[in-house]
Amino acid sequence: ETQNVEGMWASGSLFDTLGLRAIAGRTLQEDDDRPGGGANGPAVMISYRFWQRRFAGAPDAIGRTLPLDGVPFVIVGVTPPGFTGPEIGRAFEAIAPLATEPLVRRQDSFLADTGTTFLTILARLADGQSADAAAASLRTVQPRIRDATLGDIGRFGSPAAIARYLQA
Repeated sequence: ETQNVEGMWASGSLFDTLGLRAIAGRTLQEDDDRPGGGANGPAVMISYRFWQRRFAGAPDAIGRTLPLDGVPFVIVGVTPPGFTGPEIGRAFEAIAPLATEPLVRRQDSFLADTGTTFLTILARLADGQSADAAAASLRTVQPRIRDATLGDIGRFGSPAAIARYLQA
């Protein structure tokens, strides 16, 4: 049976950055976030809600295969019940490592395009670091991030489109 699943791509360090633990299994790790997947192939975490709906909360869901567009991903963990993702108003059911995106999207992968704009950068304050100090640090690298991500906008965009992008 084919079923649409609301998915999300994330770095293997997302859960460590947010300080979140899996309630079953484990979280995604940096080792999972490699082209082709980690040592045991592509890994995926599922949301608590999806775990309850699709697997009735069965503990043996960990280790089962969840095909994403026909590509088998091994379920490695379940997120806490209240975690709906880092984007307000958008919940996910499956979260897979970003480096595995080309496995699923194949020739339509966004990762090879320097103008990819679907990525969001999250950071966590270091112990003792103020929000103002973190913002100041981010402002020092922000121009390099924007220059590196101009992609097709920089090559083919109008001066107005480039200005809008650089102000975002």
